[in-house]
Amino acid sequence: MDSVSHLSSNNSYWSFVSHLDFWISLILAIVSVYYSYRSFKEASAAKEAAINAATTVKIQTITIELSEIIQHIDKLDPKIDFTNARDLLNENNRRVRRLIAPFKTSPEYLETINRLAKALDDAKMALESVRPIGNSDDIVNLSVYHAVESHFSIISETLAELMGLFEKRTIKI
Repeated sequence: MDSVSHLSSNNSYWSFVSHLDFWISLILAIVSVYYSYRSFKEASAAKEAAINAATTVKIQTITIELSEIIQHIDKLDPKIDFTNARDLLNENNRRVRRLIAPFKTSPEYLETINRLAKALDDAKMALESVRPIGNSDDIVNLSVYHAVESHFSIISETLAELMGLFEKRTIKI
């Protein structure tokens, strides 16, 4: 009897497998898995494209801000006094350091960012060296301008170079 019950259970299995419903369900399951995988891959590609687009927009925004800083620095007045030079340096120092902070560890920007940080530090030291003490009449005319002009020039040049690096990244040359 055991062999008979084994044959009958085996027979019911083959009758189940031979049913059209089973094959349709199996094909639908395989097709569903395929399209699910394909949808996942397309969604991943779309996410990557969105991230790249967001990065490009952010880089362009940073480039615009750096351009504004360069224009501001390039208009350095030869008759600038210590207070205005300090305010100009502090304002641009904060803006530049905020803008370059996310790229400090990027090897492609590291050298330029280090030069820029050094130029900002040097400008601050040069300005400190002409800090007025006592009566401002004791200070030689244009000394503040001459103390910081070359440093602001280096900052401006380095910012322009950094903008070029950002644009290169955006364009992917």
